[in-house]
Amino acid sequence: MVGLTKIAMEWLQDPLSWLFVASVVFVEFSKLFVEFCIGDFIPWLSWADPQGINVRLRAARAALDQFIDKIIDEHMKRGRNPDDVDADMVDDMLAFLPEARTKKAAGDGGDDLQNTLHLTRDNIKAMIMDVMFGGTETVASAIEWAMSEMMHCPDDLRRLQQELADTVGLGRNVDESDLDKLPFLKCVIKETLRLHPPIPLLNHENAEDCAVGGYSVPRGSRVMINVFAIGRDANAWKDADAFRPSRFMEGEGEAAGVDFKGGCFEFLPFGSGRRSCPGMALGLYSLELVVAQLAHGFNLALPDGMAPSELDMHDVFGLTVPRATRLCVVPTPRLTCSLVADDDAAHQA
Repeated sequence: MVGLTKIAMEWLQDPLSWLFVASVVFVEFSKLFVEFCIGDFIPWLSWADPQGINVRLRAARAALDQFIDKIIDEHMKRGRNPDDVDADMVDDMLAFLPEARTKKAAGDGGDDLQNTLHLTRDNIKAMIMDVMFGGTETVASAIEWAMSEMMHCPDDLRRLQQELADTVGLGRNVDESDLDKLPFLKCVIKETLRLHPPIPLLNHENAEDCAVGGYSVPRGSRVMINVFAIGRDANAWKDADAFRPSRFMEGEGEAAGVDFKGGCFEFLPFGSGRRSCPGMALGLYSLELVVAQLAHGFNLALPDGMAPSELDMHDVFGLTVPRATRLCVVPTPRLTCSLVADDDAAHQA
């Protein structure tokens, strides 16, 4: 990360380099979020920063600030209103930033909310960061793990593809309205989240003194909940380390009544209670739709005649516990229709 701030500033002048800079910064943050920091355990040594973590954090944060500032500045320059067809989330937030409101938005006086609620630039940057880290890397990692587990267990992939063929047909791709009609897809997603939760360690702080399991936990203590280990607990799950989506299937599996909404404490991929993940619904929608479209749209094979049992299923420690090696598959089209929708034809239909 040495010189990252200077490099990012130079590269952000070229829009084609944005994604590369973002990926470098995201990877660095993913490492720093879970880096062992001696100051967390011996507070009086935190000022010394013997591992150089604070230096890396400042450099990564500065680079990320420049990246997000570039996004905000570009949106302010184009000056779109939230009601415009091509407006996005950033345009919506800029409507509440006094210095960014367009003349049209500022002069109509018809929106009481915009006149009473004001955001700062830092507020908007914080929300963009939440979306970037909470809504991209976690979903991408879960998609890769879902496809990896099914490539490792091809019988489950074939069962999902048969369900998709029976329900959707091979004449079109999956859309949002199909998701609630695909029970085995739901089971695949649940089993993926059990073995590979989006955030394996949930970080909390208790508000009051309490006793847990005979241990006294003073107020303000950092409490880390290992949902990765809970999801693989042999006392709570049969064949805990095996990928077996049918365990959640109604009338077939022993865990059919278990859900991830926070009431079943053996299955907490999104946490529980008031501090549970606020993006659960959006994340699930993205995860289900992408996995369904990949499984339905393509026949997938491992490269170079690799057997499913030879697929590397190791992970690496990080914010989202990603695969140690990227999943590589050979796709061939499975549908009888085009995989790319024709917008004009769709509108005419």
